[in-house]
Amino acid sequence: NSHSSEFQSTHAWAEFYIENLGWVGFDVANGISPDERYVVLANGFDFFDASPIHGLHLDSQNTSLDVSISVQQ
Repeated sequence: NSHSSEFQSTHAWAEFYIENLGWVGFDVANGISPDERYVVLANGFDFFDASPIHGLHLDSQNTSLDVSISVQQ
């Protein structure tokens, strides 16, 4: 499974604290552990804590989500 340097979607991953190892991330959607390409935008205990969209959306036929992130040092 090859991975490009740009992901074409927005999604979440889980992190678990493992004793003697620390926090370890799991990205099930891409089958890898998060690395330097990942940017944390929110933290939470579940989807509702870190959801990028809040509220109701009634028109499910014409739905799109455009996401753009610029990271500079």
